[in-house]
Amino acid sequence: MEQVVVRSDDYNSKSQVTKYEWLEILSDDNFMTSNYKYVLSIFFLEPEYKATCKYLAEKYHTHSNSLTALVTHFSRVVQERLNRFEITTEEGDKTYWLVTMLGKKVAGNLFEWKLRDELVEAMKELDYINANAIKIDSIGHLVSLINKDVGDLKRDFLIARKELTGNQRITNSKLLFKYDSEDREWAINEGAGTEVQYHIYLSDNRIGYGLGFNTLYVRFKEEKTPIEYIKPYIDAFIALKDSDEMIKLANRDFALNTDEYDFQNPVRDEHYLFGRIVALDDEQKLHLVEYYNIINDLKGDLFNAYKNIFKLANELNMTEKSSNQNHQPPITNPLLQEISELLLANKNIVLTGAPGTGKTYLAKTLAEEWGAEYELIQFHPSYDYTDFVEGLRPIQNENGEVGFELRDGSFKKFCKEARKYQNNQQLSNFEEVYQRFIDDISESAIDLVTPSQGSPFTIIVNTRENITAVLSSETQRQITLTKSLIQNYFETGKALNWKPYLIPVCEYIKKNYDLTLTNTDNQNKKFIIILDEINRAEISKVLGELFFSIDPGYRGESGRVTTQYANLQTDEDVFKEGFYIPDNVYIIGTMNDIDRSVESFDFAMRRRFAWKEIKSADRLSMWEGQIDDWAEEAEQRLMDLNKAIESVQGLNSAYHVGPSYFLKLANYDGDFDKLWTYHLESLLFEYLRGYPNAEQQIQGLKDAYNLQLGFDDDRNDG
Repeated sequence: MEQVVVRSDDYNSKSQVTKYEWLEILSDDNFMTSNYKYVLSIFFLEPEYKATCKYLAEKYHTHSNSLTALVTHFSRVVQERLNRFEITTEEGDKTYWLVTMLGKKVAGNLFEWKLRDELVEAMKELDYINANAIKIDSIGHLVSLINKDVGDLKRDFLIARKELTGNQRITNSKLLFKYDSEDREWAINEGAGTEVQYHIYLSDNRIGYGLGFNTLYVRFKEEKTPIEYIKPYIDAFIALKDSDEMIKLANRDFALNTDEYDFQNPVRDEHYLFGRIVALDDEQKLHLVEYYNIINDLKGDLFNAYKNIFKLANELNMTEKSSNQNHQPPITNPLLQEISELLLANKNIVLTGAPGTGKTYLAKTLAEEWGAEYELIQFHPSYDYTDFVEGLRPIQNENGEVGFELRDGSFKKFCKEARKYQNNQQLSNFEEVYQRFIDDISESAIDLVTPSQGSPFTIIVNTRENITAVLSSETQRQITLTKSLIQNYFETGKALNWKPYLIPVCEYIKKNYDLTLTNTDNQNKKFIIILDEINRAEISKVLGELFFSIDPGYRGESGRVTTQYANLQTDEDVFKEGFYIPDNVYIIGTMNDIDRSVESFDFAMRRRFAWKEIKSADRLSMWEGQIDDWAEEAEQRLMDLNKAIESVQGLNSAYHVGPSYFLKLANYDGDFDKLWTYHLESLLFEYLRGYPNAEQQIQGLKDAYNLQLGFDDDRNDG
């Protein structure tokens, strides 16, 4: 075997395979898999037969690593088939790409690869693109091909569906599409019926595929009408139509097969499809590249869209169920309703606007309207990952020595509480009871025995307010029973560690203290975390690995991430196997986007939030019952002042004064001059700091505030 040695930076070595050898290889259908044919075809279709893998991955909606692996594998098996040469670098490393390609380094630290001339000539002679078109005989034939070529998607899809539907088992991990009737021209995903579906059909020499919504009768489903079953999925689709995945699909010619009005108002026995249509040629053939476009769509953005629609539909169903159970009145405030819908659809929202527009108040009000548990966290420049997620904190042990202990951050604690509701765990007045227990033991230790052996031990309190079991033996061995270990036992009934000592302690607490256990079945309860002034901290550093998990598409256990301190977590930590944000957790951020002293959001982070600007004119309702005697004049002054602010070069509506400033009129018995002097003037001066004519501009704003500029045509003739 010839050893062909090349430099590690040489991507243009002499070809080792002749055109005639390529003709033999390409003509061998037993050797050329569909994947091999596909990756050669997409290079062949490019100008001059060259491209970067990154470019091709973006063009064909796949992963560059997959394309790289395919070329590497194909080149290796070709070399092995010929068995007459081996290409290595001067360092002795095997290299395979040069069997098939020539390359060069281009901008962005990427490589541009070009099919070997001999390979191109062989593909031309064979009319390779047309020769490898797939003859589609029937919908059954198409379904069998797709089920074979989607690979791991079959199992991933059905696992996701199992979690989304709450089923106990996977229906059939060997199938994506189920087709068992020659009488129909369409197929849907395995197990589907009353939900959004993967849908594919073959009709009039055209393939259509995408997300299906059907209102056909389904056996054994009598609780609701078909329309009632499918409506939440339709509503979820409409709410998510502007999401990244949906926009990407729309840009690839995915569209509804009906107008939006008919879609919003479905009728019985209809199919609605958000899909893409691909035409076959006159011989019922489909080009291989187009076939793989279907495969890549099914695996990629279409899958993400499916999951997001399903998740939101589940939320809508839960909201409806909760509303029916609790008889909560609907949100009547239009602005609050809009924010509510945005938050439901996107999980995360940032409320922006000028200072004083009541963004934080709106966030709290929405949480109360939802009946949600909520917590407000004030972001600031020194706030970081250890405060938000988890981190090491100094502690002092029994000997007075200083060490460090892993402590949960505020957000992780919040997620643990939310998770309890989802897992129907028992909640209690544990904090109060535990503190009483600690206080009692601090005064006097208690003696207990293990349940099976009857071995005596004594309970004392260490300096970290955990329980220490001191064994009554010669060694006087001490065993720490942490607070979280005890709490977990009460909430789950599981002893994660030190069972012989933990159980007697917990039974003692249960017997001697009024511990109340409430088995919550309110799995629909929502939890809202309010991140006030979210841009005042460096958001990427605060979130760390949660940059991935906060994406609306990765809520729940599928979005598990390994945190920086995972190796220090104890067995009783419910996130020991990876931290994730429960589905019932929603994030509301607030920010004054004119604040020049704060960090800006990068584009990747912005994509994970919906954005809603809160305008001054929308929030005058906050005055009701507060400054009624001066409200009319306050509105006139506020409107004129904000119009004047917009007239200043460099300023815009983001610099408006919010109506909350005018609530201070109650403190000054309606004295507008004091409101200007003590509150508004200093704010506006900050806006104009550095302007060469700042004092003149301030005077103009004051004149507007005092209704001397005549902005309102209804009040002024000229």
